[in-house]
Amino acid sequence: MTGLRSPRNLVTISVVVALMLLSGGLAHLGNPWLSLVPSGAALLVVFVTRSALIGLLVGAMCGALLVSNGAPLAAIEQLVLQQFWPIFGSSWKLSAVLFTLILGGFVALVEAGGGLQGLVKRLLGSGRAPHKRMQLTVFGFGLLVFFDGLANTMLIGRLLRSAADRCGVSRQKLAYLADTTGSAVACLAFISTWIAFQLSMIHEGFALVGREVSAYTYFFKSLPFNYYCWFALLLALVSISREFNPGSMSKAERMARDMPLRDADTSPIHANHWGLAIVPILVLTFSIPLLTYVIGAESLLPFSLSKFAQAYGRAESYVPQILVAASMLASLVAAAALITTAKTRASAGMVFLSGVREIAKPTVVLIAAWMLGAAISQLGTADHLSALLEGRIAAEFLPAMIFLLGAVISFSTGTSWGTMGVLMPLAIPVIFALSGESSDAERDRTVAAAIGAVFSGAVFGDHCSPFSDTTIVASIASGVEPLDHVRTQMPFALIAAMVALVLGFLPTGLGLPAWAALGLGGACLVVLPTVSRKTDQTCPRN
Repeated sequence: MTGLRSPRNLVTISVVVALMLLSGGLAHLGNPWLSLVPSGAALLVVFVTRSALIGLLVGAMCGALLVSNGAPLAAIEQLVLQQFWPIFGSSWKLSAVLFTLILGGFVALVEAGGGLQGLVKRLLGSGRAPHKRMQLTVFGFGLLVFFDGLANTMLIGRLLRSAADRCGVSRQKLAYLADTTGSAVACLAFISTWIAFQLSMIHEGFALVGREVSAYTYFFKSLPFNYYCWFALLLALVSISREFNPGSMSKAERMARDMPLRDADTSPIHANHWGLAIVPILVLTFSIPLLTYVIGAESLLPFSLSKFAQAYGRAESYVPQILVAASMLASLVAAAALITTAKTRASAGMVFLSGVREIAKPTVVLIAAWMLGAAISQLGTADHLSALLEGRIAAEFLPAMIFLLGAVISFSTGTSWGTMGVLMPLAIPVIFALSGESSDAERDRTVAAAIGAVFSGAVFGDHCSPFSDTTIVASIASGVEPLDHVRTQMPFALIAAMVALVLGFLPTGLGLPAWAALGLGGACLVVLPTVSRKTDQTCPRN
């Protein structure tokens, strides 16, 4: 009982009870802005308890109370039957959990085989600054696993965690790099698990104005205007090369440099050839697009990139099963590599299960995030926010406002795809309504900029929202508390968002070409570390 009576626990219990009573009382008001309460409650509890699981569950319960008009029994029924149980009826979510668990076992097999230790030896070989080489390796892997944001963050974080410890890279920095190269790369890639949904949303937007267009053509037109994704990736490179770590990331990195073996794997496993790690990783990386092509293509030959892209669109519904199949295949290859080394007495099966057990508990956080997301969806949070857009802004400020609204929606709801689904069918018709007598070329440019703004705003929330599945998976895989990941990544996300807004979307709306905006924003990010250090040196210290 003394544990429950501790000041921290009493504060936590008081906050939770107050939020529940408040949600139940406000449910009768029927105000659309109340749909923001679950997200706000979850954020508050996360910061009070430093527990993502408790915060997400409290937010989900607050949402259930609002949906059920404050009736406690109806709220419990809502929580269980409408927010929790449907997760197990979704093939995508079940496959995501299964893929996460299998990947935990896969990484344990790769680590036990000693190949990662061999890779670390190469990274720590000759030369200076192994932490830079390690971070560049993480970034390179992020570009390589371009086909899926969730797979990217899970694979990179869990696979390179031990190596990052040994090279003096903080796990917070590892989570940031994995998260940044996850959604941003998947959003820009013209062949990915995202592309079919992105194209369908573009098609839906034009269908609402009675136009039949090539969605792929407008996707490619929008790429130069996807400022946030480009600037987020560039900022990650600048952070690595210039050792630019704003906010609390600098403290995490200093601690990692001072204690490079902190949390590192110290088990007596001999280092083996790095190929024992690379081969299973390559099997996992390339089996996903290969299986997708085989399933989606009408005929395997002749091969072309356009045919590859069409195959991805046709195989979209099979992507969850493909991820599971690819991770199982890669695990079999990793198990075979482990058996051939004969460096460990543990059986491959036991090693695999140990990895599954290690990742099992954190997956509960992901389930809690989905429960909160279900409540947010039922309350129509995104629809209420998007209603602010119509009829309130001039056409030249439309790309900037779409980006800002997308950022707010994605941060509040934690869903990038949901943000695209809400904003894209709204943004394109609004542009046609506001463009008036504009020429087709000018309107096309504004439409492309708006599409890029939707994508950029959606990815922003994916990077820094405590409710985003990729944010949670990146922290789980990297061995970081979700709140610590959000706190250390937030300055990077805000910097990239600010540059995208001020030097990207605002000038674009006023007529600046996309290449010029990319150049201005890129130059700003490159010189930012120098300006920041000079400012720190000139600021008086108490």
